[in-house]
Amino acid sequence: MKPKIICHIISSVDGRLLNDRWTEPFDGTPTSAPLQVYAAIGRELDTDAWMFGKNTVRAVFSYKWGVTGHAIPSDCPAVFVGERRSKRMFIVADPEADIYFTSLVLRGDNILVIIGRNVTEEYLAHLREKRISYVIVDDATDLRTGLEIVGREFGIRSVSVQGGGILNGALLADGLIDELSLVIYPGIDGLSGVPSIFEYVGGATDRPAAGQHL
Repeated sequence: MKPKIICHIISSVDGRLLNDRWTEPFDGTPTSAPLQVYAAIGRELDTDAWMFGKNTVRAVFSYKWGVTGHAIPSDCPAVFVGERRSKRMFIVADPEADIYFTSLVLRGDNILVIIGRNVTEEYLAHLREKRISYVIVDDATDLRTGLEIVGREFGIRSVSVQGGGILNGALLADGLIDELSLVIYPGIDGLSGVPSIFEYVGGATDRPAAGQHL
């Protein structure tokens, strides 16, 4: 069963996500104060796991793994349980299987990676060496299947998704978001084209939110 998915996000009043571009609060409040409120609300959600989009994870693990290597066999086990000492887990979907992890935790929480069958044996060895858990699906962009496996194999019943806009858009289009937790920062970006809360990559006639009620 798919875990409950809560999209927990903070944006400027115009829906933009890059906090280093936002104006300062009008009353002299430090810019960090609303971010601390956002983090506190995230903790109150008390989910079993939290999740970033790949571009957000790139800010932490910037080195890119070389993608050449040996294809995995058809009978390769689809689940690996690595170290799991933290109360929560941190989930990332990595369709290209090229994040080079220098730690088995992110902000103190053990990492769980959703990858596709395009992954190489060498990359799986890297994850196992780091004691990082993973699940393999036919296509890592199939978030529904990946999250269902995460729920079944790791007992995760709820996930807070905390950015970015592309991941939010993909989850929205697949009808996977159950709840929206939106914190509005008292400032403005104002520039067209800056990443926003939902960034579904599709055509002009696509309506990724059609028929949904969060």
